[in-house]
Amino acid sequence: MGSTPAKRIRPLFGLGLLCVLLFLLATLIHTLDGLIGLYERARAVSPLLPWVLNLTLGLFLLASVMTAAWWLLPSRRGRRTEKKVNEASVIARMRSQQTSGIDVSRALSELDELESRRHAGRVFIALFGETSTGKSSVVQALIPGSKPETGATTGTTRHCQRYQWILPSGEQLIVVDAPGFSHDDEDTHLATQEAIRAHLVVYLCDSDLSRSEWTQIERLIGFGKPLVIALNKADQFGEDETDAIRQQIAERFHRSQRPTVVGISAGGTERVTRIGRDGSEQETTRPRNPRIQPLRAAIERNLLRDPDSLTSLRDAAVFQLTDTRLDDAERSHQCRQSEQIIATHTRAAVVGALAALSPGSDLVIQGAIGARLVRSLCQLHDVRVRELDIETVLKNAGSTSRKSSALVLAVAGNALKAFPGIGTVTGGLAHAVAYGLLFDAFGHALADSLRRSGALRPDDINATLEQVLDDDLAVSARRVARLALRGRSRTDPE
Repeated sequence: MGSTPAKRIRPLFGLGLLCVLLFLLATLIHTLDGLIGLYERARAVSPLLPWVLNLTLGLFLLASVMTAAWWLLPSRRGRRTEKKVNEASVIARMRSQQTSGIDVSRALSELDELESRRHAGRVFIALFGETSTGKSSVVQALIPGSKPETGATTGTTRHCQRYQWILPSGEQLIVVDAPGFSHDDEDTHLATQEAIRAHLVVYLCDSDLSRSEWTQIERLIGFGKPLVIALNKADQFGEDETDAIRQQIAERFHRSQRPTVVGISAGGTERVTRIGRDGSEQETTRPRNPRIQPLRAAIERNLLRDPDSLTSLRDAAVFQLTDTRLDDAERSHQCRQSEQIIATHTRAAVVGALAALSPGSDLVIQGAIGARLVRSLCQLHDVRVRELDIETVLKNAGSTSRKSSALVLAVAGNALKAFPGIGTVTGGLAHAVAYGLLFDAFGHALADSLRRSGALRPDDINATLEQVLDDDLAVSARRVARLALRGRSRTDPE
């Protein structure tokens, strides 16, 4: 039985590798011999000259290593250090974004709300939890006879109920009854933001915590401000059972992050059975006495512990929220700018395909437009780019596009048929639309990858491009077909 081609090639490959290693060894010996002779001649001239040679050789090796690393390692943004967010940094970033034409109105409204609360000089307490946990009853038990103040939270379309609470010491507090957590993402988002703006957070829940409640509590602790967990309906359990639940909650978190846990009863009604003198039984309801003192005491303890710290923690959390809003504004701006850049280069690709005068010239034109598209999007996303990276990205994109060329051409032809009065669909026009479709898909894949990874990653871009090309291209094809028809009318010699 004859040997396989792999077995015949293996000895030749081993022999070739041995020759390469011997050549490298001979080169190394020759280089070392030359260096030794150079050092001996330098020592004969001056005792200091060998040290100069050492320094020169060291700098050359360091420069070589840095150049190789810069060339071989994938381009990426500089390593991000942990960003320190404070009032000065937020204001400076907001002004910089305003100069760049970014809409910072939401971040500005957040700072205005903070300044308003600072000026009022009152402590804000956010009270919230899952829907139907009895927050309104807790407010009435905590502040008997209270009525909500009018006014909505800045930047929202829904109202957070605010109640004024005056302590025996005369200090004025504002208790904010935020919307309950539910399947409504807008309510949950609003409640979370109100927790960030508050000095102290009270999370109301039943004794049996659900998974979503655990998740919300962990998020609240991450804000770094005092948290009081109030277990409602604690009167329905024995004292030992309540203590066990309190211990379970306390042990779930690190000592430095451990929240205060209290058991309360917001009142409400309870069913009782009355026995008459004749022995008859009658079920009825009666008001249940509230037991809110543990919550009141926990709030007062947190307020008296370190008032200045409460304010600084509140301010720090609001600055983080404002910085997040600036991140969102920057991403939205980048998305709009990306769409403009992609549309511009897609139009250029269509016109370039229509204007190609000789076979193969369209490939040169599309390559130049593709390179310019990569540079523009990388500059927008603040990603360093090298010519080698651009070549790799375009090569991979070209390979992926060729696999889908038949499908893209078919989609382009169908899109052109939707425009009456253009006559027979010519090959050049269909190819122009196909080029435009590929550029549109490539641009969106590139922008999506840059936005997610913050770096130019050819493999990720290629995978995203494959997904885009697998999606329905009909909508994009109609838009690109309009560009092609307008481009043909401009390039028509008549």
